[in-house]
Amino acid sequence: MDAYGAIDEWKRARGERGVNKAPDRVQDYQVEGKEADDMGVMTVSVNREGNRLLLLPYVECWGVDRLTDRFFASLKGPDVTAEDVGGALLDAFAFIECTGPLELNLEEQENCWRHDTRYKTWRAFARNNDFVDVTYYEDRYYWVCAYPPRIGDDWGDEVWRGTVPAGVSARELGQAVLDAYAAIDEWKRTHGRRPAPRVPVARSVALCDGGEVLLPGPGEGFAERTSAAGEVLLAFERTGRGGDPVASLYLAEAEWDAEADGGEAWDEWLERWEGDNGPARSVSREPCGEGPFTRRWEARNGSCLTVALLAPLTGGLAVMLSLDAARPGRRPKAVERWEEELHRIARAATIRSGKPES
Repeated sequence: MDAYGAIDEWKRARGERGVNKAPDRVQDYQVEGKEADDMGVMTVSVNREGNRLLLLPYVECWGVDRLTDRFFASLKGPDVTAEDVGGALLDAFAFIECTGPLELNLEEQENCWRHDTRYKTWRAFARNNDFVDVTYYEDRYYWVCAYPPRIGDDWGDEVWRGTVPAGVSARELGQAVLDAYAAIDEWKRTHGRRPAPRVPVARSVALCDGGEVLLPGPGEGFAERTSAAGEVLLAFERTGRGGDPVASLYLAEAEWDAEADGGEAWDEWLERWEGDNGPARSVSREPCGEGPFTRRWEARNGSCLTVALLAPLTGGLAVMLSLDAARPGRRPKAVERWEEELHRIARAATIRSGKPES
């Protein structure tokens, strides 16, 4: 308590929250609850889905601000007024002030947003949700920041921000939130709700015998990258939410033994893949357009390798298209789309023979 008395004295002397004056969301911890003079910062999340507004307060949980639904307000319908929104906000701030730090379990933190929503997962909810943060800075002002879907809630990502002086009426505070949502709607009309899909670009690659492969570029989020292997002609990569690669698509030359099933056309490539993922436990075959066929291997760690032979070449070589998906058991529907993309490219690819040497 003496330490917090010193902090209060320092605040009165400096007249500011910190030396950089940057807004923060660190709340003063006090075992008995939070007094008005020691509140620091209080934040309420306002989420809009259609004509529904869901208000959830942030409370301190083990030193970190977390959303909780121990208090929530769900305002639904076209007749919701600015005074209704402002009154719900003031009630949420009063809940934070009276409650103090809470101990929230993991399930409570993960499911706090599930009120009057038609979405089943947080990812789907956040992707279709218009988000406004209202932060109250100690009797000084309210800071209102608006974020549209697919934009993060980091500092600088907001499309609209404004301040409202402390002590205003509920109607004025609610009107600021409605103004923030009007700015989000204007941003959507200008930028669109979703980014334009990337148009795959057709590629042509020279073969070692002087021929050329023409194929459409892959969609489904695959981006071209530089390959480190000499036999790989083209390489595309699909990254996950954390930035790590989850699937790779390769166009490569391989040996061909002219047997009905392609024989050694993929032996070396399969051995390298098994070295990273373990022995393959299943093999499946299916036709691939006009080409010979495709084969699919699965490893015990859940990864899979799908190979499509495009066409045999003279000189004992063949061209193959390979899809390497890491642990697809976590994303089976995505792997199905990736394999469909592999088949589409394999059917559309053409190979031009090279000119004979003189």
